[in-house]
Amino acid sequence: MNLDSRISKLLENWPAKVISLVVAIFIMFLYNLTRLDQRLITVPLNISEGRSYVPATEYPKTVRVTIRGDRDQIYRIREADIVASLDLTRYESEGVFRVPVKLERRGDARDIDPLELRADPAEIPISFERLAAKRVAISPTFKGFLEQGYELNSYEIVPPEIAIEGPTSLINGTKDISTDVIELSGKTGDFSLTVPLVKPSDLINLIDVNTVRFTARIQKQERRITLDNVTIRAVNLNPALTLADLIPTGKMTLLPRQGQDMATATNALLEADFKDITKPGQYSIPLTPIPPEGFDVEAYDPLVITVRLRIAPAPASNSSGGAGLQGQNQAQGSTSQPVVP
Repeated sequence: MNLDSRISKLLENWPAKVISLVVAIFIMFLYNLTRLDQRLITVPLNISEGRSYVPATEYPKTVRVTIRGDRDQIYRIREADIVASLDLTRYESEGVFRVPVKLERRGDARDIDPLELRADPAEIPISFERLAAKRVAISPTFKGFLEQGYELNSYEIVPPEIAIEGPTSLINGTKDISTDVIELSGKTGDFSLTVPLVKPSDLINLIDVNTVRFTARIQKQERRITLDNVTIRAVNLNPALTLADLIPTGKMTLLPRQGQDMATATNALLEADFKDITKPGQYSIPLTPIPPEGFDVEAYDPLVITVRLRIAPAPASNSSGGAGLQGQNQAQGSTSQPVVP
């Protein structure tokens, strides 16, 4: 058969042959299409930051990736075989930019074909600011309460401060860095522990350390009552003498004993003893605290008062014992008023 005969034979019923070829290709396409499937996975987002300008707004830490390919192949792919990343090193000015998410195949994903990868979101808008740094103090974060009757006397944090860096606006607004929660519940004695630091934002980096050493000093709590305007009572004052001037009131700090009613604290007195003084003149008289029953004296003021005595006017018979000083104090309207710190 010569060439012309072969060509003639090939062109016989060519429309039908072309249609048959197209149908065959379409059937093959449909067959391959039915074998394709898709799968969704979530992968971490790797960040490459610059040194002059850094993100000033939060951005997602993960992205969803749609994997499309042969159904028998795509389920071989592990999350670690797909790497999503943002390259921020090329942004060298302030402003908001749409940064594309780059996807990379690794492991088993390299050898699968066909394979389509699509990130959601495909681009992430990020605001950039100039990088700033400074040192700030570290503040403890407490939770709970010490055992009843105990108090936190003092604490120490080592190191007491830390260097931080990040976008300028965040760094300028950061005054300190807090520790993780320090539990106080039930504590009755000194304790020490290592505590992680808590960043106020993921955009801030801790330069020196990520943990600190916290040491607490706990002591048994003592209830105190401070009384102002405590009456100073004169005792053993010679009836022939009287006080030439009004005397200011005193001050006293009391420690109540276990179960003592705090209301009775106002009965406290300071006493000035004038025994053995028989002549008018100026004298320095030491004071003696007289606490109510059930209280102990921690401190009082003044320790000594300076008074002037003169001859009592006639009739002197109405002056007795401590009436003179008490009467003058009452004239001033002085009363004992508790102040509980």
